[in-house]
Amino acid sequence: MNSKKQNRKEKLSKEIIGEVIRASSTEFETQCYDLYGFPPLGSLVLSDDENPIFGIVSHSVTESLDPSRTPRPRGPGLADVKSIYQESPQLKNLLNSRFTSITVGYIQSQTVVRKLSPVPPKILSITRISTESELIEFSSNFDFVARLLNSSFASSDDVLASFLSIAARLRPEPDQYLIDTGKEIASLLPGQMRRVNLILRNASI
Repeated sequence: MNSKKQNRKEKLSKEIIGEVIRASSTEFETQCYDLYGFPPLGSLVLSDDENPIFGIVSHSVTESLDPSRTPRPRGPGLADVKSIYQESPQLKNLLNSRFTSITVGYIQSQTVVRKLSPVPPKILSITRISTESELIEFSSNFDFVARLLNSSFASSDDVLASFLSIAARLRPEPDQYLIDTGKEIASLLPGQMRRVNLILRNASI
């Protein structure tokens, strides 16, 4: 393998953050390799190396591996949470972090399709964070906006705002990107300008 291919493989491996443990037509859940290793709300991720599927992170949770055993407080006497984990390293083996992603598209014949995938990711498929170029390409078309607005997640507007904030930062003119996106959102939410303005306000950099 030449050095260029090796470097690319190493770069992608660093972006891999977990594996799919639950999947449906509309969303998939990833268990992180590292405790608290989930990406920020609104991040664009891809899952399934055979049929890459785009998802936007909409919910994260850290809890006990054993649902019947709730973690108990380890203090007092320790200065901060970092000290708690240092004093009790076994906690990393007793807890797990997971996140759910709303399915917003997939890749077919090297083309980005911004709608639900014909099939969900396979269980134990890897999940990785998108590259900047993938995020720019995906967010250059607003077909994904309706999918988020119509999601069953109670905080879908916040998820959309977080995604737009991340995508806007990669643009040379972030304000213009948000203005253009705002027009699309307004067209999908007629008569709901208060909601539109709130999404854009939360997306502002």
